[in-house]
Amino acid sequence: MAFDRYSAVCKPLLYTTTMTRARCYGVMVLVYTIGFLTSLVHITLAGRLSFCQATSINHFFCELPTLLQLSCSDTHRNKVVLEFSASFNAMVSVVMILVSYTYILHTVLQIPVGRRRLKVFSTCASHLAAVTISYTPGLFTHVQPHEASSWDQAKLASACYTILTPTLNPFIYSLRNEEVKGALRRLWERKLVPLLSLF
Repeated sequence: MAFDRYSAVCKPLLYTTTMTRARCYGVMVLVYTIGFLTSLVHITLAGRLSFCQATSINHFFCELPTLLQLSCSDTHRNKVVLEFSASFNAMVSVVMILVSYTYILHTVLQIPVGRRRLKVFSTCASHLAAVTISYTPGLFTHVQPHEASSWDQAKLASACYTILTPTLNPFIYSLRNEEVKGALRRLWERKLVPLLSLF
């Protein structure tokens, strides 16, 4: 999405030739292939582990770090691969997003009319909000050393990126719609402002 925003803002006249259907499908296939191969490596390595302790996972769902905690085999290789893949995937994504938005910011600052700048910023703000809400807990969960005291924090972070992000995404992206903004403004004025005045 960052590349899409970059193409739309920085090179709007070339957008239809840059973001062709074939290129969009190619990016989608690349992302799904990387995700599939990464998961396949983790599943293969986890399948070689022995589990002789309790079979109850202290988590909301079966996530790889908690599964590794139950193993009585040496999980060092699994942990190294997990840390590397999480760090690599996150860093590549974050660098691409930062580079795209740096170019976008440079282009926006050259726009002379303030109203057009605001439109571009509102277009990009929803994507940045969704990325921030998604990446922050995910990075917190997978790119930190897991000690016994941090497992409750990891469970909370996992719940955030599996429940909070998908729940907030439609709301974040619908805020660009003028009708939704108007409805929220009316709700704020009719319902919430009178309630706040009571306090």
